[in-house]
Amino acid sequence: MNEFTLTGKPTYLWAAEQVLLQQKRPMRVHDIVAQAQDAGLFSDEMHSRTPQKSMQARLSMEILNNGQTSTFVRTGRGVFFLRKLLTQQDSQNSMVGSLALQPTEKLKLYKAKPRRKPNTTEDVLVIPSDACERILNFQGLKEESGKLLDELLKSGVKHIPRTTAEETEAFKQVITYVLVTYRGKVLCFRRGRFNRAAQFLRGSLCIGFGGHVTQQDFSLFSKDDYGIRENAARELAEEIKIDSSIRADLKDRISFVGVINDNSTSLGRKHLAVVFQYEVQENEWDKWQSVSKHEMSINELRWIDTETETINLVDFEYWSQLSWRTLSPQTIEAQPEYRIFRKKPFQKPHMLALVGGIGSGKSSATKIFVEQFGYAEVNSGRVLADLLSIPPVPHTPRDVFQGQAWDFITRDDGPDRLARALIQAAAATESPYVIIDGVRQQSTLASLRKLADGALALIFVYATPDLALKLYCQREGLEETTYEKEFFQAIGASVESDINHMMNSADAVIYNWSGEADYLNVLSSMVEELGIVRNE
Repeated sequence: MNEFTLTGKPTYLWAAEQVLLQQKRPMRVHDIVAQAQDAGLFSDEMHSRTPQKSMQARLSMEILNNGQTSTFVRTGRGVFFLRKLLTQQDSQNSMVGSLALQPTEKLKLYKAKPRRKPNTTEDVLVIPSDACERILNFQGLKEESGKLLDELLKSGVKHIPRTTAEETEAFKQVITYVLVTYRGKVLCFRRGRFNRAAQFLRGSLCIGFGGHVTQQDFSLFSKDDYGIRENAARELAEEIKIDSSIRADLKDRISFVGVINDNSTSLGRKHLAVVFQYEVQENEWDKWQSVSKHEMSINELRWIDTETETINLVDFEYWSQLSWRTLSPQTIEAQPEYRIFRKKPFQKPHMLALVGGIGSGKSSATKIFVEQFGYAEVNSGRVLADLLSIPPVPHTPRDVFQGQAWDFITRDDGPDRLARALIQAAAATESPYVIIDGVRQQSTLASLRKLADGALALIFVYATPDLALKLYCQREGLEETTYEKEFFQAIGASVESDINHMMNSADAVIYNWSGEADYLNVLSSMVEELGIVRNE
């Protein structure tokens, strides 16, 4: 079962991958669908009146969302292929549409003109990024009385065209983020994909309503905060249907919670969220209980009861995770510490690839597997350093090592060479249980799986960016406020871009929500459930 079938059911993406693997040539969507149907790769739910449109939409969105890490590529208008086969195709038999390639020709990627709503011409409220860097010396959500926001609003804020703001990291665009609550209940939704919301707000579950603060929110009556509170009320009323008797008092009823500063992604570095909370009163609950959406981008709108329902933070986008941790700290204690998807890879001698981002707690988990459970360790960074003929980090500066690693891994033979070197290092340990720490690309993982012939297991260590920063700085003895910029540059390097996607194909996931204090207990429980033999 691959990354596109985690539910155990066939999907359009899975069917497309199987067809392209078998055909080993670029194909048009209607040909992919026909081949998939003939091969019985479609489930009953996938036989729609327009399967070609469904297939086209899913392939296009997969490429749009994942960019250079996408499994699929376009080689022509409406023509798709597998990225990993680009350099492996048999040029004698490869086809682009109905045109045969000459032996000397190479397939070229085709960049489709994106289908999206036209960019708005609105002017948005922005704050200079250097002021944000000076004033907001934290990563994540910080609750406070409003002092930070006041400082920010005195630091040269202005309105500029949104199209201009999207093209630079010189400013942070101000977004409102309103949490709607009633006693122990929180209003939740899933934001649709065809809208102008930032990528990190699309698709996953969300508990924050809002949008960009614009020039239209600024007036004589809202100039003190440049229309931020006015925007919060307006956006909430635009996204969900609110009774008119309540709508009139929205602006006065929302309370300030704090500010979200997220430098973990390029999109985060361009946005700053002002968080508010609207607490529904007892006498208006009947009007809120069955609230419905106003905008098409709001889906699956419902109330979550924190007292009776299990909340899995992984199902929520990052800003909602931050908000949950503030609204309901007890949810952290109730979070799953690990999840097992497949036990079989662990129940015989195997290599264990332990994958996670910088600062996730991966290295600590590796140490426990070695010292407590008898695994021999192979560090992929040191193996790669040998292949590059340079010292590993920290003897080679991280940014230098990352650059050379990326150059190596993007060569045609790079992933296979690294995988073979890791296999050789594992064999040299003469241990039946070997842990490989630090695999960073799906291409390397795919080569490892092939060479291991079924004897490879994968565990992913997940930590939120704010916790990863904290753990990394604790490990290195650094100050978060002085090393934050360098840390996020490191995790944003090209060589790190595959890591989060590898979570989808993990056999088990460790959720590091609060640090490494309970790691031994967590891993002991997981190892016992997996049936791995302990080191006595």
